[in-house]
Amino acid sequence: MRFKPALSTASLAEKLDAFPFFAELSPQGREELLQAASPMHFPAGTQLLEEGGACQALLLVERGGIRVNKNFQNGRGITLYMVHPGESCLLGTTCMLGETRYPAQASVDETTDAIAVPAATFQRMFHQENGLRQFVVGLFSHRLLHLMLLVQDVASRKMDERLAGFLLQQAGGSPDLFYPVTMSHDQIATHLGTAREVVSRLLHQLAREGLVDLRRRQVIIKNPEGLQNRCEETDFEEKTSVL
Repeated sequence: MRFKPALSTASLAEKLDAFPFFAELSPQGREELLQAASPMHFPAGTQLLEEGGACQALLLVERGGIRVNKNFQNGRGITLYMVHPGESCLLGTTCMLGETRYPAQASVDETTDAIAVPAATFQRMFHQENGLRQFVVGLFSHRLLHLMLLVQDVASRKMDERLAGFLLQQAGGSPDLFYPVTMSHDQIATHLGTAREVVSRLLHQLAREGLVDLRRRQVIIKNPEGLQNRCEETDFEEKTSVL
């Protein structure tokens, strides 16, 4: 079921109540969470965590989203996953439970609202509240499947196929409606784990074939069927629809 956040003017209790696990907490657990949690607002471009940083809070995303990237010494990077409304960061929960450092980078691309739960409160409640444990277990299963599909995608598909599938996924609103993909070539390259020059070359190739139209920081889908034909037999959008 799609997550439906409370109004931005709602009370903290109403905002937390939008997360299904909150209703499953004990009365004491709900009260403890209400006392410890606080609403947060992050402007677009905010860097939340650098690699090696300490995870100080569980962030429950209400609106917007968090991008989790892994950067490498050769200057390239790849987007591991996005944290969408109704979710929290799996790596963050893992670090807090294991008391380890964050192994990636976390940032927000768009204005994001979240509820912050201090690490000490989260650690204590995780051992006491089954509802919170089930929420975290759900994150683990969701992300594990996503990362397995990501490895499969990187290992088995050519870059032009991955790019075509990525554009369709990002632009897809409905079978007959495709939104502009508002991203720079650098951002697309980070998502796909390749160099900007590779993405630029492939995008211009797709444009010459009449499949897309390139504008400043935008890719317009002109021929979705043609793009789909560039994908492998196993549809990228179909695979990611289960995530």
